Order: sequence, then C-alpha cells, then structure tokens
Amino acid sequence: MAYEVKGVVARSKGAPVSIETILVPDPGPGEAVVDVQACGVCHTDLHYREGGINDDFPSCSATRRPGSCPPSARA
Repeated sequence: MAYEVKGVVARSKGAPVSIETILVPDPGPGEAVVDVQACGVCHTDLHYREGGINDDFPSCSATRRPGSCPPSARA
C-alpha cells in the first residue's frame, strides 16, 4: 500500500521551499519502509536547493532522518 507523507520540496534552483504531500510507492525488492520520527535540515540540503550538488528539481531532501522499521520490514 502506498503511503502519503509530508516533504519539504524545492521546485527550482534557489526557489522558496514548500511543505507538500508526497505519495511514496510500496517498497520493492531489497527495500523497506522506515517510519521517520523527525527530520532535520543541514548545510548539504541548502547546497541541493542552491543547485550546488545537482540540477535535479523538484528536490525533496533532508539528510538527517531518524526513524524505525516495523519488525515485519527488517531483513
């Protein structure tokens, strides 16, 4: 079953970010669902938004994501 989550999205280089609902598909082989408890933003995320790492937009980035896997999703 796909999941709806909230994400901070940059639509273009240097653009203001917005909080949007994102549809996450079911995990595929070798993947797991992680229930994210909190999310932080660091300087790397700013580099992504400014186009300093790549030019793939829209971008949804947050490199600090503590969370847990339900027991059924653990390898």
